[in-house]
Amino acid sequence: MAKLKTTRGLQSPLVAEFVFDVVNDEMVNTGGTLDNFKTVASHVFDAIYLPPGAVVIGGEVTTETAVTGSTAYNVSVGDATLATRYLGATDRVAAGRTPLVPTNLVSAGEQIRVTVAPTVATATAGKISVRVMYVVRNRVTEVQTH
Repeated sequence: MAKLKTTRGLQSPLVAEFVFDVVNDEMVNTGGTLDNFKTVASHVFDAIYLPPGAVVIGGEVTTETAVTGSTAYNVSVGDATLATRYLGATDRVAAGRTPLVPTNLVSAGEQIRVTVAPTVATATAGKISVRVMYVVRNRVTEVQTH
């Protein structure tokens, strides 16, 4: 049996951000092909690296500039195991934010995966950001003395 001691080590949450212009940006998708964010289809991208031991504690998907052209612009946030781990398919056409839902999963180093799925027509405008807030188990950036 391990003898535990009071924790004195502290760390600030880390925040990673992935921002994309729906119309003008391209990225290599999880299949290894250069892909876009605007055409009607499901597009899957590994967007944010998480270190081993990371635990997502919050975050959000924010539509900074409203998406036009598509009837809906669904965004999911997860990882390779579960594409909707932190956010199920959510329409992000309108400006605003949707919070991520932490799951207490301790990362083995998986990437945060973002799936976008414009519907009916090609998107003609829009800007979206994905922010993930996390801590890393056993990481200490300062010590509290008492």
